[in-house]
Amino acid sequence: MHLLCIQNAKTVKGQKKGYLTAILYLASSDESGYQVCPMAKKAGCEDPCLDFAGRGKFERTRKSRIRKTRLLFEDRALFLNLVRKDIKALIRKAERENLIPCVRLNGTSDLWWYEIIKEFPSIQFYDYSKMYSRANHGLKNYHVTLSVGKDTTLPAISRMLHSGNNVAVVFRTKNANDHIFISGKKWPQINGDETDLRFLDPRGVVVALTAKGKARKDYSGFVREVA
Repeated sequence: MHLLCIQNAKTVKGQKKGYLTAILYLASSDESGYQVCPMAKKAGCEDPCLDFAGRGKFERTRKSRIRKTRLLFEDRALFLNLVRKDIKALIRKAERENLIPCVRLNGTSDLWWYEIIKEFPSIQFYDYSKMYSRANHGLKNYHVTLSVGKDTTLPAISRMLHSGNNVAVVFRTKNANDHIFISGKKWPQINGDETDLRFLDPRGVVVALTAKGKARKDYSGFVREVA
């Protein structure tokens, strides 16, 4: 049983930059009966979650993600051993293809994978997270991009950026600008849809993402309008 996925339209783009990415996709929020996104309801991202975009709209994919999520909570030891096995396989594949391996364990979840990240210090791990305290993780091989929720205020985003964090914002349409004004200050902005390699981004930038799937019709405030 494989838990990590390396065939993803966005991560394949990273191969052109020399990286081979593996992503873990779980059933988002509490769809499986277990909560994997603690901030989903407050942030307003539960309904428009990208979990339902792309392959996530197919019943077979949904059932697979639910099975994986239940395994995590019902037999954590086995689940983590399978993750370790997949990471080791990723490393071997990357070596064969002369690529650099990297891992994103929160493709459609927002959990803290400290023990796995610490166990593989030579592997670059990265995530998006609405758990803002995770920015102070202290791990050299982990990069986190903070993700904006529907109630995240502009002053709060400004404070994150001032602290050197990167902040992801979902926009309804493609945002082609290379900067954005927040609380009277001009901040650099990059297109987060070009690749998934967030750990290559400079510090203190806004990562602009375009709404996908159900998010295109979300008007709760989670998806923002392009200024």
